[in-house]
Amino acid sequence: MDSLPTTQRPDQILAGIADKVAFELRRPWRVEELHAKALEAYRTVEPSSAALGLPRAQVYKRMLQRIYEDVTRAGQEMETLPPDEEKPAPERIEAALGTFTSEQWESLLKGFGQVEVEALLSFIHQDADRLKKKLGTREVGRIEESASLRENVLWVENNRSTLVAITDPYWAVSWEEDYRLANTADDVRPAKGRSLDEESRPPDTARRLSKVDEQTGREMKVTPYAVVQWRERAKEVPFEQYVAEVGADDEVKRGVAFIDYWAMIRNTTAYKKYLDARKHREK
Repeated sequence: MDSLPTTQRPDQILAGIADKVAFELRRPWRVEELHAKALEAYRTVEPSSAALGLPRAQVYKRMLQRIYEDVTRAGQEMETLPPDEEKPAPERIEAALGTFTSEQWESLLKGFGQVEVEALLSFIHQDADRLKKKLGTREVGRIEESASLRENVLWVENNRSTLVAITDPYWAVSWEEDYRLANTADDVRPAKGRSLDEESRPPDTARRLSKVDEQTGREMKVTPYAVVQWRERAKEVPFEQYVAEVGADDEVKRGVAFIDYWAMIRNTTAYKKYLDARKHREK
């Protein structure tokens, strides 16, 4: 190995080949096996007859290409994990975290399932301080953020059949407010179009909000009664009042409060629970 004509150490060159293959084949948990395969390939590879007489640098370039091809073949024969492992072991996660950049993790995570994502996040959370010292706080934070986003995407995919659109009550309330403001300003629609008053009425609003999930084909129907309830609740507990009560005093907290608020307005149980808690605080 010492004869490789480069300023890099031979082990660094071979590790680079193995890391490249691990990323290309989406085998982050097998990076150490691929490192071993790269070393094995180097020890056994010989210059081809076609390379005889070529400059030394070109001979080694061809040898490295042969090593890359051998490691790629080995990686293609590997599963994501060995057959006896249901999830990546801590040592596999440790090796992978030390190998790939946060940008590479963003790409790798797109192919992860729930088990892999949960194992990665659990490892990061359990040993966050050490990992931040080893890899850098910013790098670990970016990897954790990408993993969390992937976890959310998987959760939505797995629970899509039971999800509801929390924006429905927001639009139901907003359209009524639009009509009120337009009416105050004496703003009217052209004669051919439907009036804002008509579009903001519960039956029309419910019809506009009803939809079909394109991915599952599930009908997501909104009733006029629901529209009336949402509007009454929003008047009883205005958003700004809710923001003040939950202490959402910055942009991030306000964004979270926005989602929580409209989810509460939509859900009867959550809304009643909120009112009960508020009454208890006022006693």
